[in-house]
Amino acid sequence: MRWLHQRLERLLTSDQFTYPELRNMFWTLVLDQFFILFINVLATAMVSSIGEAAIAAVSMVGIINGMVSLMFTSLASGGGIVVARAKGRADHDDIRHAIGEVTGLCCMVAIAFGTLLYIFAEPLVRAIYPDVEPMLITYAVQYMHLMAISFIPYSIFAAIFNVFRSLGDTRSSLLLTIVINVGHLILSMLFINGLHLGVSGSGLSYIVARSIGMLLALVWLLKVHNEYAVRIRDFFRFRRSTTQEIFALGMPMTLESLLMQGGMLLVQVYLAKLTTTALAAHAVANSMLNLYHTTTGAFNTMAGTVCGQCYGAQKYDLARDYCLRLTRIGRIALLLTVLILFPLTPLLMKLYHATAEGAPIIYTALAIGAVSLPLWWCDSYLPAMALRVAGDAGFTAVVSVLALFLGRCVLGYLLTIPLGLGVPGVWIGLSAEWAFRALVLHFRFREKNWQHLVTVHAARH
Repeated sequence: MRWLHQRLERLLTSDQFTYPELRNMFWTLVLDQFFILFINVLATAMVSSIGEAAIAAVSMVGIINGMVSLMFTSLASGGGIVVARAKGRADHDDIRHAIGEVTGLCCMVAIAFGTLLYIFAEPLVRAIYPDVEPMLITYAVQYMHLMAISFIPYSIFAAIFNVFRSLGDTRSSLLLTIVINVGHLILSMLFINGLHLGVSGSGLSYIVARSIGMLLALVWLLKVHNEYAVRIRDFFRFRRSTTQEIFALGMPMTLESLLMQGGMLLVQVYLAKLTTTALAAHAVANSMLNLYHTTTGAFNTMAGTVCGQCYGAQKYDLARDYCLRLTRIGRIALLLTVLILFPLTPLLMKLYHATAEGAPIIYTALAIGAVSLPLWWCDSYLPAMALRVAGDAGFTAVVSVLALFLGRCVLGYLLTIPLGLGVPGVWIGLSAEWAFRALVLHFRFREKNWQHLVTVHAARH
């Protein structure tokens, strides 16, 4: 293995980062992603133990909940980019202001949109899914009400979590991940399996776990690991230049994410024409596929942190080189991940209590995803992250939404409903979406035209 370390040393060491720094960051992020994804798999499995109606209902409104949470999580990502750039400039004052502002802004946005979701949960579900069974409507509304409440503590947690990641302090983000996700798992076991609260038990576990995570994040930031002297009052102080930068980076990402979620909601609408078994199988396959993203999620986060700090230090070509190198390494890592995890599919399906009718659907969908991931995923996402961090979020938004529309919405619909392929049809559309994004982003990234955006930003400082 020495030759491999030597090769990576040559590829990844520069005057901005060393190979050991990036290696430690990567493995910490892998553990971080593993806790997030694997515990979510277990939590989803617990919901599936209630019955196919429960997991179908959670899947139905998952897109809606995701659209609301993206209002503050994308803003948190934009704030994280501001923090990473300030870190690259070694400007502690800008770092402190950015940390305070992004936390305060995320909380306000979560309160506003969480309240709207709580009030309009039932009419929203009935409008989107007019033909589903009444029991699914009841479950979906119960779950949405509880998730809307959980958004408030989660917004503060998400802001601080993204701050630590952007600073390269992946150990702190890992600690926060372990606490909130292990807490969610234990509480899910208590509320769902112990107290038999059904779908409400899953929602309550989110509220309590996210509240605990928020409190720990605040204590960790303000009392334990506060290198930049952040205070509570900084959450309520807004400096115009910092606020404009957070919104300039965060709002295009928010718009992109919302349009993406809207497209996925359209997918969920045409999938609702299938049986409850098919809906449940699609939700299970999606949850299992997330495990494959343990390594890719780490590379994607690294691309944001590394490129952001390189941009802040005005090392633009180095940022581009790092993105390309991480993409190449990521393809290999994802191939190894697929080779390890795909043979475990039958075992994982047992966790979800898959029925005899649903198991073949799950296996087929997951096989399609497993083949496509090593080919297209890294090229579809890592360059997009580097472009967003540079300020080229408008282009990535157009490409992402167009790819989603052509892939999952149009091709997926044609294959799933008119041509009768069912759930595998939408997964073929997903694979086409990744391929299209990868192709377009390859040419955009190679042109270097986007680099003027980050140089304009640097001139302002």
